[in-house]
Amino acid sequence: MATDTSKGQLTGDRILEAAFQLFVKQGFHGTSMRQIASEAGFTPASIYNHFENKEEIFRQVLLRYHPYREIVQSLEAAQGGTVEALVKDAARRVISLVRSRKDLPHLMFIEMVEFNGGHVGELFARAVPQAIKFLDKLQQAQGTLRPIPPESLLITLMGTLISQWMIEGLLSANTVMPLPSNQFEQAVDIYLHGILARQGELNE
Repeated sequence: MATDTSKGQLTGDRILEAAFQLFVKQGFHGTSMRQIASEAGFTPASIYNHFENKEEIFRQVLLRYHPYREIVQSLEAAQGGTVEALVKDAARRVISLVRSRKDLPHLMFIEMVEFNGGHVGELFARAVPQAIKFLDKLQQAQGTLRPIPPESLLITLMGTLISQWMIEGLLSANTVMPLPSNQFEQAVDIYLHGILARQGELNE
């Protein structure tokens, strides 16, 4: 029985790897079940022994290849004695990770356009409980936090970083509206302090 289970797992892994490569290259609608089967080295009929349909394959691809686990690890590895230092270090680690994943824009484009973000909630549901260590460090760091639920602090931080990553992808080659060289640092500063001038800034 263990051998059968291992064989089934290996087959599923090969199907997901093939589907991932095809989705990134061709998009969701540009990829057929027959192509996935051929890429994985199986017959089309055999795929349905493991996955109900192509959407289920994409869901499993997204959960497997989205770097949410690595993002959580980056948050947990962040260092800093103050809230500001801790958030800035976490932000640098996460943005460096997502910038390095050239396949990620393709996966997220499919997720948002084809599925209206229907699987994003599952990603967050898996990631947030694992990020508790970072939230604990944030609450213990030196500095006074506003009475905002910790989950909201985390989700808003991730939203800031993901939107920054998307803006970089859209505007990096834009000559009409070029990105400032310190755009990322400014985005993190706005997350930490908002857009209202702090006392003394207007007189500087």
